[in-house]
Amino acid sequence: MSKDVDLISRITKSVSSLDVEELRFVLSEAFKAGLSGIDIVTEGIKEGIKRSGDIGLIVAAEVLKDEINKLIVDEKQKIKKSYQKFSGKVIIGTVEGDIHDLGKNIMVALMEGLGIEVEDLGVDIPPKIFVEKAKLSEVKVIGLSCLLTITTLSIKQTIAELEKADIRKNVKIIIGGAGTSRELADNVNADAYAKNAFDGLKIIEKWMLKRS
Repeated sequence: MSKDVDLISRITKSVSSLDVEELRFVLSEAFKAGLSGIDIVTEGIKEGIKRSGDIGLIVAAEVLKDEINKLIVDEKQKIKKSYQKFSGKVIIGTVEGDIHDLGKNIMVALMEGLGIEVEDLGVDIPPKIFVEKAKLSEVKVIGLSCLLTITTLSIKQTIAELEKADIRKNVKIIIGGAGTSRELADNVNADAYAKNAFDGLKIIEKWMLKRS
């Protein structure tokens, strides 16, 4: 068994058994070995989550984010360059009136693990902040997170402000969280609805891939 295959196998096993310390150690080793973020996320973490369920996803995402944040800038950029090549940037935040961030944090960790450039705006973000950030030319995708159904109006207002600022046509918008649905995405003119973190990751990955 090659070292890479062994590391992926250990990642899967630690996620499925919810062994946080082993996962932290083996992810660190995987990054040092230069493993592709795509392999780490889709072959290691995702396979482990099939056995451990949502709690495994939460644990894996938090540990993954911790390990990425430990990397010094040069190492982080070097590792990102070894991944599939993505173009542009994602901005993501929990909409105004909602302070829940677990789902958003999971998405951020998975995107960073894959090598996608992402800026986490935080929680309770008003439409004007999304508009201001979306004016940057490199922004290609906007993620709007919402747990509370009473704050879905903020999603509609944010998209309306992006349209008013003539930015909407330049970006893809994906919504997600317990307060959202495919029907809501259609109603507010979003491009996609993510039913879970991996669904969202798959959609964003496709949007961000550079075309040869």
